[in-house]
Amino acid sequence: MPATGLRLQQFAPSPALRSHVQCFWRARGVAAPDADAVELLHPDGGMGLLFNFGGALSRNGEDVAGACWVDGPKLRTARLTVGEDLDLLGVRFLPGYGALFIGEALSMLAGMELVPGDALRHLALEALHERLCQAPDPAGRIALLERFLLERLRHAEALHPALPASLEWLRRRCLKGGGPGSIAALADELPIGQRRLERLFQHHVGLSPKRYARLLRIARSRGLIKRGKAAVSLTDTAFAAGYFDQSHFIHDFKAVTGITPGGYLDHVRRRYG
Repeated sequence: MPATGLRLQQFAPSPALRSHVQCFWRARGVAAPDADAVELLHPDGGMGLLFNFGGALSRNGEDVAGACWVDGPKLRTARLTVGEDLDLLGVRFLPGYGALFIGEALSMLAGMELVPGDALRHLALEALHERLCQAPDPAGRIALLERFLLERLRHAEALHPALPASLEWLRRRCLKGGGPGSIAALADELPIGQRRLERLFQHHVGLSPKRYARLLRIARSRGLIKRGKAAVSLTDTAFAAGYFDQSHFIHDFKAVTGITPGGYLDHVRRRYG
């Protein structure tokens, strides 16, 4: 399976947005004979905004109506159809920070398909899309999008400090391969109770702490498989990602990506050599 005909560019946010935004990005389809026509979009606990300047967008095998969308927190890997007429611009928020810009509890958007821009009228994404279309180049579009986000952030409420602390706690645990740990133990280290922590996650991340931790573990295991390629041991990968039995690892991996770890390893070998 050769690489897709997808050309992806990522752009760093300005310092004022760096603590909230992962990146701005542009994805274009290019001519690539015999290329795979599908790109895997894996969930990471984050969310974003998406603007279309090309042909009809097709995701998970279905055309998506509209020209701009809110891409809420995904529970499963999505599959983007890549053609030469693909031309997308997007912003990807760091996990826990998208709700500040959207002004909605992300639990309402988690696991949904792309939400059309006109469904959240207070965001005025369709008007923003029209202004982006008039920008002379990608740099101008990103500058315009940054100004839009900074204005939204100026009116947003301050984030409860327990949320960034808990997100970092889970990230460190999963990177060390120790598993997500006890959510009760996490709550004990914070000046709030477990129920309050759960509500913060549902509002700002759109996922429970346990479900978010599972996405982190699967992301870590995917990274290990991609780096190891032909030399990778899936048993070692499971342990390194914090799993203590193969069946639990396979179950979680397939629940998130739609394929088994072995199937993903085959995909990586074909795609990347």
